[in-house]
Amino acid sequence: MADLPEYAAEPPRRASAFDAYRLTRGSVLDLLRPALRDALAAARTPPAAVDTVLFATESLPGGDASQTAVAALLDELGMRNAYPLALGLADCSTATAALAVAAALVTSGAARTVAVVSGDLVRTAEPGSRVLLGGAAVGSDGAAAAVVSGRRHGWEVLGGARQVCYDLVGPGPAAERLHAQLTTYQELFRDLWSATGLTPGDVSAVLSSNLAADVLQAFLGEAGFAPRQLYQDNVGRIAHCLGSDPLINLTDRTEAGTTRSAYPVVVLLGSSAAHLAAVLLRAVED
Repeated sequence: MADLPEYAAEPPRRASAFDAYRLTRGSVLDLLRPALRDALAAARTPPAAVDTVLFATESLPGGDASQTAVAALLDELGMRNAYPLALGLADCSTATAALAVAAALVTSGAARTVAVVSGDLVRTAEPGSRVLLGGAAVGSDGAAAAVVSGRRHGWEVLGGARQVCYDLVGPGPAAERLHAQLTTYQELFRDLWSATGLTPGDVSAVLSSNLAADVLQAFLGEAGFAPRQLYQDNVGRIAHCLGSDPLINLTDRTEAGTTRSAYPVVVLLGSSAAHLAAVLLRAVED
């Protein structure tokens, strides 16, 4: 973090837990490619079986170059039957919302197997600065992917919720913005519990965007979660990989040895200044 001009005079406050961020010299495709490949392998899904791909990224090249790049990527990975769709506008919550969209496509029969891939370069998606949300986040380059299908494997999608507060788009008095953000978090989880019949106490881990640790603890505390329920190990290690954080945190927590049986119900939470999306997952016995 000391390399960032914004922190030249003073480092991030200790309670934010920021330590390092990730920077790639390659293109966004160099991030999306291995993320998709690894997700297909983890889900034991042949690439040709995927009929839809949801791209949650703002870093693809513009115009015809975007279509060419996506076509080349899918061809390289053997995903020639996959119809590509791009989702955006909801900032760092887009990828989490895309998981719920993918589940709805499968449940309705509109798709059989959907790949969701998230990834961005900060220099493309947020070209002004890596310090975001008034210092509540530091942007990193990263990507993640998941496969959603009707086959019971890995995690079951129990439900999702989304909230947007347009009062938070643009500048405004700090006290009013804080109240609006807290209210938006509370409304998001009120909708999630209404959709699923669960409560904060039923959740063993909240796998969220990697915002400043103290800021997120305050917001989620008001929504009914205890600090022990929040997975924040990656705030210091990789900072905020924009929309990819929740899936990265799910993968990293599992690879660190925390088995799905130890935390059978988790929430993925994608957060931006004005947009929130949550998906509730339950571990499936293999």
